[in-house]
Amino acid sequence: MNGRTETTIATIGDAGYLWGIFLLVASARKAGMPERFLVGSKGFGEKERRVLEQLGGVDVLPLDGVARSLTCLKAHVMLQARTDTVAWADSDGFFTGNVSDLLPPDTPEEIHFRLRTAPEMPAAFRGRRLREGGGTPQDVLDAWRRDVAAVAGGALEEARYRTAGSAAFFALSIARHRRFLEIWDALQTRVLPERDVGVVDTSLEFYHQLDESTLNACLDFVPDAPRVQREFKMNKDRGRLYAHFIGRPKPWTAWTRRSFRHFDAYVAVAAWAAASGLELPGPMPACLRTENKRRCGLLAPWNTLKPKLARRLGKWLG
Repeated sequence: MNGRTETTIATIGDAGYLWGIFLLVASARKAGMPERFLVGSKGFGEKERRVLEQLGGVDVLPLDGVARSLTCLKAHVMLQARTDTVAWADSDGFFTGNVSDLLPPDTPEEIHFRLRTAPEMPAAFRGRRLREGGGTPQDVLDAWRRDVAAVAGGALEEARYRTAGSAAFFALSIARHRRFLEIWDALQTRVLPERDVGVVDTSLEFYHQLDESTLNACLDFVPDAPRVQREFKMNKDRGRLYAHFIGRPKPWTAWTRRSFRHFDAYVAVAAWAAASGLELPGPMPACLRTENKRRCGLLAPWNTLKPKLARRLGKWLG
């Protein structure tokens, strides 16, 4: 299947993520990737659309008026794709090289998706008792199965997978699995609140990771769900990665210790866009300038610590 199918890359963001979306698409174009991009957007004006559409092959899907967190609309956006395969890439990430042949799943029956290893699971379910061997908590699985059955008309008796996976990047055949995406969308409507709290809602007992929790529920229990393919291919070769910047701040604002390892590659995308005469989302941020690398590296530990201190202070102040 790889290299013989057309793929749409879907993503989403509001005006505050314009730099992220721009650099995601620009990274693909710099690497020679021809895929069309489908961008779910909120709060975009003429400038935001123009900045993205100049990159070629970009369709902007307005989502204004939606109260729910944008991350809960991934399935909705993906369902608008008109190619055999649709890949999702979070807009706070980029491609380090040409990965066109790596995007699709190995077969139409599969999904290109990364399941976590057991050592990663405690961070995904903080404060929860994992099953033996680091498996998804049993009470979470029980809730997932119940809710999937309600929207899909039935559910498997046992979960397919021991661990849960990351929803930052994945790809599947929309021709084969449109119904799966529709079920995922329906599950989110059923169990996720109509409010925008970002990408994590710790008040939710079984779906704190919102789109990621619901996607894992569907992969575990929807009877005709795509199978997770044996190998995740987007993290093997440093020169051909989808690199995802988790947490805050984002690198178009400031660098953290974790994100700084990609400084050279990410800044090279921004430099390529400027040298190509493209209209930028705004003035080039200081943190995306090569000459500021040393300063950005020195500030990275503080940028990493600052959001954690802010959260703790917020809890202390109530």
